[in-house]
Amino acid sequence: MGDVPVQRIAMTLDIQDGKIDEYYEHHQNVPEKVQTALRSVGIRNLSLWYWGSRMFYYAEYVSEEPFDEAMARYAKMDGVKEWEETMHKYQKKLPGSTGDVWWQPMTEITHQD
Repeated sequence: MGDVPVQRIAMTLDIQDGKIDEYYEHHQNVPEKVQTALRSVGIRNLSLWYWGSRMFYYAEYVSEEPFDEAMARYAKMDGVKEWEETMHKYQKKLPGSTGDVWWQPMTEITHQD
């Protein structure tokens, strides 16, 4: 069996006006169940960044399972629904977002190791 590919994931969304401090505080204590769930579906090296009210999400995804399928599995894991519902109170979908999609995938322009 060969090496499992590493996929770099970048996404973005906005935080509601005046809510970034509360959002930041929540992320200082991400529940262990959520952290375990993310690791179990192949998420590694996850970082969140912000500028003003714009969020930037970076993670490395290590799995042969399609990313969307892994995220669907993650959404059903213990503690995740409650965490995501809490985070949605602070998040604001970007213009053009549809359905249940909050974080918008970004397109990589270039990469240098």
